[in-house]
Amino acid sequence: MPKNRLEAFTDAIIPIIMTVLVLELGEPKRYSWNGLWNMHEELLAYAISFFLLAIVWGNHHHMFQVVEKIDGLVIWANTSLMFFLSFVPFATAIVNDDPHSLFGSQLYTLLFIFINLAWNFLRVSLLRANRNSQLLIDTLKHEPKSLITLAAFVAVFCLTYFWHEFGMIGTFLVMMLWIMPYQSIEKAMRRL
Repeated sequence: MPKNRLEAFTDAIIPIIMTVLVLELGEPKRYSWNGLWNMHEELLAYAISFFLLAIVWGNHHHMFQVVEKIDGLVIWANTSLMFFLSFVPFATAIVNDDPHSLFGSQLYTLLFIFINLAWNFLRVSLLRANRNSQLLIDTLKHEPKSLITLAAFVAVFCLTYFWHEFGMIGTFLVMMLWIMPYQSIEKAMRRL
């Protein structure tokens, strides 16, 4: 099965999620700099969520550069990733409703734990579908960044019991590991 339709599907879904995210932003109570400042927590939550979605999209695109083919399991793995990503506006709205809430903070971090698990499901299903691609196996089989990320998200989740606001901030800090895509893919692409 060619991979381009799956990539096109993902390239359509993530911008829709980003659009829903911006539509959830309220308007300032007063149209002034002070009115805008009164929304600073909501705007920060929007910015964090937007850039986290952009990081996932960029890494998805990057990973698919070394993919040769997909199968039904890859389609469902990618669909599960899109499913969890589609909850980002929902979790962001809950955080915005009460930025100091333990529930909102933990829900946001828990969502990214599930996004990470879905990412790993996609990575493993790609390895299964591309068993004969040495390039893909070399770049994605022994990849510790996803496991480090999962452990860090669990740590952030636990830390929210002591500092409620840390959920979204900690999640953002953990996702900074993904600003630089897989280095193994970078090296492999340079050799081609």
